Amino acid sequence: NVDGMLRESETDFVIFHPQKGIICIEAKAGCIKCTDGVWYYGSGKQMPRGGPYRQADLNKWKLEKYFEETGMKDVWDKCKVLHAVWFPSIDRQYLNAIRLPSDADASLTLTMESLTSTETDIERLFSVELPSGVKTSLTTFEVQRILSNVLCPSFDLVPSVMSELSVKRSAFNRLLKEQANILNFLEEQPYAIISGVAGTGKTMIALEKARRHAENHEPVLFLCYNRLLCDSLRKNYAHDYISYYTIDALACYICSSKEADYEQLEQKLETLYYENHFPYKHIIIDEGQDFGQDQIEETRIIDTLETIVLSPEIEGTFYLFYDKNQLVQGRKIPEYINDADCKLTLYKNCRNTENIAITSMRPLGKDRMPKMFKGAVAGDSPKVYISNEPSKMIDCIDKTVQSLIGDKIKDIVILTCATVEESVLATYILDGKYRKDGRNIPVSTCRKFKGLEADAIILIDVTADTFEGCSKLMFYVGASRARFRLSVICNMAEDDCIKALNELEIPEGKKPKKALAAALNSLLAQ
Repeated sequence: NVDGMLRESETDFVIFHPQKGIICIEAKAGCIKCTDGVWYYGSGKQMPRGGPYRQADLNKWKLEKYFEETGMKDVWDKCKVLHAVWFPSIDRQYLNAIRLPSDADASLTLTMESLTSTETDIERLFSVELPSGVKTSLTTFEVQRILSNVLCPSFDLVPSVMSELSVKRSAFNRLLKEQANILNFLEEQPYAIISGVAGTGKTMIALEKARRHAENHEPVLFLCYNRLLCDSLRKNYAHDYISYYTIDALACYICSSKEADYEQLEQKLETLYYENHFPYKHIIIDEGQDFGQDQIEETRIIDTLETIVLSPEIEGTFYLFYDKNQLVQGRKIPEYINDADCKLTLYKNCRNTENIAITSMRPLGKDRMPKMFKGAVAGDSPKVYISNEPSKMIDCIDKTVQSLIGDKIKDIVILTCATVEESVLATYILDGKYRKDGRNIPVSTCRKFKGLEADAIILIDVTADTFEGCSKLMFYVGASRARFRLSVICNMAEDDCIKALNELEIPEGKKPKKALAAALNSLLAQ
């Protein structure tokens, strides 16, 4: 606020090194276009202030003005100051292949590779010589003035729950970039089968691989089994060169039919290939374990798709991602996964807090522990409510929702381990929402929500049977959808808890309910 005028401005990153100077960085992620020197977002909207390079340069001079206003122009003149642009969604090879406009400078540009070599690339920027020849020469006192008066003024703030979630979300996004090794390998590998437990970043890697092909104007078929997942991807990751389909929707589209006919689909795919009309160069399949249906395997649709895109005529790529522990749609792992020549594995969880990851895997075996990244967020311990009275279970759900909303958490989903019709909430659900006291919380089944995620998951209709045989996979799928908060509502009496503990091979002790909560790495809530 200067002279009664409130001025608002932002710089994405300001990097200060006491011996090297200051860099103002403007970051632009996602799809970007530049036509006749005019910069546009992927949506077609023109970027403000002449595009990223001019904006970064303008931010540099705004910072100079701020130094002047705080009486530190003399310090500014002794400091080397540069501006740069960071495109975290574009790799260096792609950047070098395009002609940048006159206001852009490749030497002042960071790309996707800088996510894993940040320090080295920042050092490179600091080594750029300025026409003025200015070198940074600051005393210890001047460094402290820059920090305390301009860059890092001192004050006390009490963090809110939402700010903590924002920090955690940023940490997960940062960890996810460490999966770049898989992406780099796939640059030279046209075919691979990639496995990984829930939360290891399979879908995000698949999306990034699809995006890279799409940015080169190469059409991609992104295939998944789950309709909700497909709808979410189509809504949130739309691209002109990426087509998202379930296997049934693909069959209806290719065959121009209202019902999916796999035999007709296979014949139509072969016809399109032989007539050189097959519309895709790359195929990416997510949640590949779900395609083990007998009819899909008998018609060899996936094998046909692989053969077509890897043919000499197309020279495309074929990648399939799967988790054997999430086999809740089919009865067996598809043969094309078991017979694959090139298999890669993702080990480290990038989605969940450590406590949620542990809880989700407990039913799979007491010795099963998730592998987390160094520095992963521990997070709150999940809460378990145990009752066999419907009214008390409804109260637990209501209290949980109210607590989450009180903590400013809006992304809440209720998942049932049963069906919606059999759920304790059945009479309260309308159009897929739990409607009560003016609240509308999405409700789905673990099976249908597989592949998706939410900040908070309330897992309901957990019974003693949930921990038996293949049913325990439903708990694993549902619990692992939670990023930051997980609550489990169990429809169980004390005898049911003992039965569940026996299935988990855990001693029942004197307090079976408390023992079950502990076995699930959770706190027993009243």
